Amino acid sequence: MIGTSMLMRTFLAAVCFMCALAGESAGQADEARWDSNMALTNAVVDADGVKWIDGRFLPLEGRAFDDVECFFDRLPAHVTTNVNEGVREMKHHTSGMLFRFKTDSRHLTFRWIPRSEVMQMDHMPATGESGIDVYRLVPATGKWRYVNTGRIRNAEQGGTLRVPWTPGTACLVNLPLYNGLKSFMLGIDRDAVIEALPPRASGVDKPVVFYGTSITHGGCCSRPGLAFVNRIGRDLDVPVVGLGFSGSGIMELEMSEHIARIDASCFVLDCLWNMGSAPDHAMAGRNVEENYEPFIRNLRRKRPDVPIVMAEACDVHDGEGEYSPRLDAMDRFARRLYDRLIAEGWKNLYYLPKDGMYGDDFEGTVDGVHPNDLGMKTMAHAFGKVIGHALGLDDDRRCGK
Repeated sequence: MIGTSMLMRTFLAAVCFMCALAGESAGQADEARWDSNMALTNAVVDADGVKWIDGRFLPLEGRAFDDVECFFDRLPAHVTTNVNEGVREMKHHTSGMLFRFKTDSRHLTFRWIPRSEVMQMDHMPATGESGIDVYRLVPATGKWRYVNTGRIRNAEQGGTLRVPWTPGTACLVNLPLYNGLKSFMLGIDRDAVIEALPPRASGVDKPVVFYGTSITHGGCCSRPGLAFVNRIGRDLDVPVVGLGFSGSGIMELEMSEHIARIDASCFVLDCLWNMGSAPDHAMAGRNVEENYEPFIRNLRRKRPDVPIVMAEACDVHDGEGEYSPRLDAMDRFARRLYDRLIAEGWKNLYYLPKDGMYGDDFEGTVDGVHPNDLGMKTMAHAFGKVIGHALGLDDDRRCGK
């Protein structure tokens, strides 16, 4: 058994090692994607025989850009003031990012230090906002099964999770939804190795890119793996990129430029909750009439062959079946735009109505807006069906099937 004080001293030493690497380019760290030995080359073995690996050298998914300010950022460093301040701040969050690897270690120890000291909200726990969770692959079914959650109480000390492991088993680790990372370390047995996983059985190797609001961001599920973006990644067996920005997904034209840089299998647009509709529900700089059409036309111009899903707002209607007038107006605009683009001859364009996103029992949210764990499940089912269709996956691979 490794003593707590020894673990902390080793972890801090490993963090210092990681900080020394920070001056290297993202591209150099990215070599781990192509060379599984990179993770072991950049490992530190402590006095108790635990081999510590810097998270920058583990097989990482959901990170779409190399030209970033901090390694785990979701958007490039050069995002300008033409994109709102919320996006520029929350690009540091690791929503949608995950490690996928196989190891012959008998134990896995995870240690991470969050970027922000604010680790939870009044309606979202620290396990979802700033924690991690771990899944293992069940070979007989090809499905990912939940193992445990990394909990965190103190931002300065960081979080710790240690789990026993069956050697040779594939592992998936979801990173925090509403926080970033200063550092991440994985501890394995001295003689163990890390291997990248083979291509997915689905045949989809390019990510499904989600752009949207706080709901796409992951608010407000209890742990990262339950966010609907992450659930769809597991259920459809596809890589994902999560570009949800709480209160800030408003479809500025510059955002279409950044998103179009990603070599995606599908784009999912889910921004209506953060937008307005003129004249009765106008929101300066955020109106669908101003932003939506230039955004989607530029995205299609840059990526002409990639499917696009246009989603309605996952509104919760009252007991009489009435939806919010503001959101209803934006849904009508999006539907008219979709119909017009189809009439122009657009292919690979899909429309997802709100019906069924939150079910019909009104139990799917924490506050009437943001999904709880149940709401995330129904969201994953609704989005997963249309995404599966867009990707040409058979029914057995679709969410909820």
